[in-house]
Amino acid sequence: MPEPAPVPARAPGKTRGRTASCASCACWLAALVLTVAPLYAHAGEIVHVVAKGQTLGRIAKRYRTSVETLREVNNLRPGERLHPGLSLVIPEKGREAEAGRKAAQLAEGAADARDRPRRGKPETTPPHGRKGGKAQDDGEKAGARFKGPTRRGFVRLAHGAEKLEIQLVNRRGHLAPAALAGLSRILRFYPSGAKTSIDPRLAALVGEVSDHFGGRPIRVVSGFRPYTPAQYTPHSNHNVGRAMDFSIEGVPNPVVRDFCRTFRNAGVGYYPNSSFVHLDVRAGKAYWIDYSRPGEAPHYDSPAAQHSADEAQGDVEPHESAGDAQTPASEEPGSKDTP
Repeated sequence: MPEPAPVPARAPGKTRGRTASCASCACWLAALVLTVAPLYAHAGEIVHVVAKGQTLGRIAKRYRTSVETLREVNNLRPGERLHPGLSLVIPEKGREAEAGRKAAQLAEGAADARDRPRRGKPETTPPHGRKGGKAQDDGEKAGARFKGPTRRGFVRLAHGAEKLEIQLVNRRGHLAPAALAGLSRILRFYPSGAKTSIDPRLAALVGEVSDHFGGRPIRVVSGFRPYTPAQYTPHSNHNVGRAMDFSIEGVPNPVVRDFCRTFRNAGVGYYPNSSFVHLDVRAGKAYWIDYSRPGEAPHYDSPAAQHSADEAQGDVEPHESAGDAQTPASEEPGSKDTP
């Protein structure tokens, strides 16, 4: 019986070549998937990494959302160009606020990663009163890391010499109604002692701000202010208990401002030549910059900002007590120059 013919062996070189070719294809496909496909951070949350040539309109159409929603959640300015590698948080309907906070965290982490090789060691948050300088600018752009609060929902407020420590939000995440009376008292109009009920939505945002910055003391500059015909803004949320001007101990105002801008139905005002950030609750979202100095008429950065502004710096300064008056807590480079 004849023996079967032997099967010729494959050349070793050809086998390795095919294996290497397959590995190369696999790497190319993986890179393509990472470039084009979204990243799923966890269930219910999508992070899209922008590829070359993609526009905000195409991305919005792909995920069946709107360009305006993507801009609001990811803090993008109208006309701002997308660059490849940028991470965009795609919000679920009804969860835009959570998506906005996630987008802010991603932006801070990306800036921190870019800045780390130049620093050599972690940059500490610059103290209030230090003006200008590259070190301060880098620290503000990178976004400081803050430890979680010792007691979540527990807020420490100071208005002049008066202090208040209060549990605004309980462990279940619900606003404590009894705490609103204490908040209304410390946010009263100091010159006359007049006060009004503080909007629960503002109280909830104050609790979120406190938790985000590790429960650091919040210095109140102005809370409730009765209406006066002399105010620059005819209809101010300060007049109805829906606004507060404040700073946070040890945190630059631009950092406070950027976190407050992640809130949905809120107005945020930035005053580079003063000592506070403005926060109010409203039906939509707004942001403005007032470059004026104490005693000057408002100098907003744009006509749109003037329309959105809830107050001018000149509305605040006359009502600060002598003990409250302070120099600007922190300024961005060039903040003394007009836009």
